[in-house]
Amino acid sequence: MQGVTVTGEAPTLSGGGREEQRPLKQSLSGSLCRESHWKCLLLTLLMIGCFCTLAWCSLCRVTVMAADDHGPSFQYGDRARLYHASPCSNGYVYIPLAFLAMLYLVYLVECWHCDSRTAGLARVETAAVYQRVQRLQQATPCVWWKAISYHYVRRTRQVTRYRNGDAYTTTQVYHERVNTHTAGSEFDYGLHGVRGVSKELLGLLEHPATRCASPSASASPRRGRRRPT
Repeated sequence: MQGVTVTGEAPTLSGGGREEQRPLKQSLSGSLCRESHWKCLLLTLLMIGCFCTLAWCSLCRVTVMAADDHGPSFQYGDRARLYHASPCSNGYVYIPLAFLAMLYLVYLVECWHCDSRTAGLARVETAAVYQRVQRLQQATPCVWWKAISYHYVRRTRQVTRYRNGDAYTTTQVYHERVNTHTAGSEFDYGLHGVRGVSKELLGLLEHPATRCASPSASASPRRGRRRPT
C-alpha cells in the first residue's frame, strides 16, 4: 500500500509508476457555457450598447427642419427654418434609459443567483482532497453481479365495478412476474489480483480554486439483468 505525506506544500504519494494528472485550465468558451457566465456577459454587452446610445444622443447633432410660426400647420412651399438638435430631443432618450434600467435589474438578479450557487458549493482544503484521492486509490474495488431468471404468468381475478350506482363483478386478466432462480457473485481478487492504474494528482496548489468531480456517482455498483427465460 502507498502512503500519503502532507507537508506545507502539496502532499506526495509514495510509490512510483503512476502517470501525473494536473488540473486542466478551462477555456473562455467552455467557462461561459458551463458556468452560465454567458448571461452576465450578454447583459453587460447590452448595457454597454445602451450607454453608447445615450452618448450618441448627447454628442451627435442632426439637422431638423421646422416651419415658421405663421400658422397652425406646415404646408408644402411654406417657408421653413433649419436648426441643429439632438436625434433624441423628442423624448426618444427615455427608450435607452428604460432598457438600461431593466437590464441592470436583471443583471443584479443574475449576480445574486450566481453568488447563491457559489455559496452552495462544498469547499475543502487541498490536503483533504489528496487524502480522499489516496483512500480511493488504496480501496479494493468491488465488482459484483446478480442474475434473475423469471417469467410471466397469466392470471385472472374478480373485480367489483360500479355503474350508475349498481355494483357488478367482472373478470380481469393480468400478468404476474414470477422469479424462478436468483444467483449472485463477485470478482475474486485473491486469485487474480488487482492493480491500480489511476493517475497521481499533482499541482492543486498552483491554482486558487479547482473544481473536483465527485466519484460517488461513478463508484456506485451497477446492476445487470438477464432476459426472461
